[in-house]
Amino acid sequence: MSELLSTDYTKQSHQLTKLETDLLIQYQNLARRLHQLSEIINKLVNVPSAKLLENLEDIENKMALVFTLFKGAVYSLFLQQEGAQNEDPSNQESYSTM
Repeated sequence: MSELLSTDYTKQSHQLTKLETDLLIQYQNLARRLHQLSEIINKLVNVPSAKLLENLEDIENKMALVFTLFKGAVYSLFLQQEGAQNEDPSNQESYSTM
């Protein structure tokens, strides 16, 4: 693999056409990028699982807080709607006919 990444195809121009040389250089660049991507993925895979669990716990706590706030907001809307219906009897009749 390393010899593929280190080969200088421009020096072999007498054996290859310009198109072949350009194509091999593009494949070489692609191979380098894939190799770099593989190294990055390996680093990500080797992250300690304890750190991941800690991050997930933080996210879970934040989601629980958002859910609690959402429930409170919905409950508040129901109370406001109920209060508005009690103040205006004509609205109450229209809601009951639906």
